[in-house]
Amino acid sequence: MTRLTTLATRALFERLPRLVDLVPFTVLADGLPTPVEQRDDRLWVQREESTSSEYGGNKVRKFEFLFPVAERRGGPMLTAGGVGSHHVLAAAVHARRVGLDVDAVLYNQPETDDVARTRAELDAMENVHITRVPSPYLMPAALATRMAALASQRPYLLWPGASTPLGTLGYVSAALELVAAFDAADWTPPDVVVVPLGSGGTAVGTALGLTLAGWTDTEVLAVRAADAVVTNVAVLGALEAGTAALLALGGWRPRPARLRIARQWFGGKYGRPTRAGDEAMRIADEMGLELEPTYTAKAFAAALDQLGRGKRVAFIQTFAGTSTTHSRGG
Repeated sequence: MTRLTTLATRALFERLPRLVDLVPFTVLADGLPTPVEQRDDRLWVQREESTSSEYGGNKVRKFEFLFPVAERRGGPMLTAGGVGSHHVLAAAVHARRVGLDVDAVLYNQPETDDVARTRAELDAMENVHITRVPSPYLMPAALATRMAALASQRPYLLWPGASTPLGTLGYVSAALELVAAFDAADWTPPDVVVVPLGSGGTAVGTALGLTLAGWTDTEVLAVRAADAVVTNVAVLGALEAGTAALLALGGWRPRPARLRIARQWFGGKYGRPTRAGDEAMRIADEMGLELEPTYTAKAFAAALDQLGRGKRVAFIQTFAGTSTTHSRGG
């Protein structure tokens, strides 16, 4: 398959073909488009665990736009997250595929079975150097220190969560896939699309993609799973503006996205499980969906609440579960 043919399989490039020559891109995901399944009369699930046979979940879509820059620099990728960060583990797995190392700053988070499994996998990765700090508020200083230490190696800063305007393009494409699946099945568009909200790229990209596709009556409900300092309207607005500017290069005339933050499911601390999340995990398990307590359980709790309010709901399942090697991509 030629590079141009491969790019054409991405919904974003099909919609805005001019972008092919304007943004960096490398093929990492081999499971696109991901399945969209109807689970009852008013609930659909976009199965993002299928994005990659190497390591699924939502991060690989963003990496396709960011890794080419890191490859050109040639040094390690510097990033950060909690000690159970699926972002960092996904970065390590996919970086190894292209011959790059990862330098990670990890901060403490509440211990869960999922955190313990992910931490163990990170510790076993040979292409990862880890610096631990006790608090997420120490992360910026630690990143700056590591960036200075690695300067001679030409490091690339892989923004935590990979949520930059470039990375967010991956979820613009995912939203276009969601719309195409609804169109193909002749389903009425949902009232709300529910996504976890951490670094913001998945939520903002989904909202912009739905707007680009013409779903102007559908709202994206971004369920806060991280501290307000990174999950606030100002941060998301800046990310939306930057991503919209890139889409404008492709010929799209930007329009405001319909995005709302749901704050009540957070639990007061990053990574802390909640009763609503635990119940959502139980219900999801009965549906054959595997969730984790930090992000997807809280988002699914919000999705169930929306169903209880009579809404038609599409849930974006960003956690890849534990069924395959290196398979968790939260």
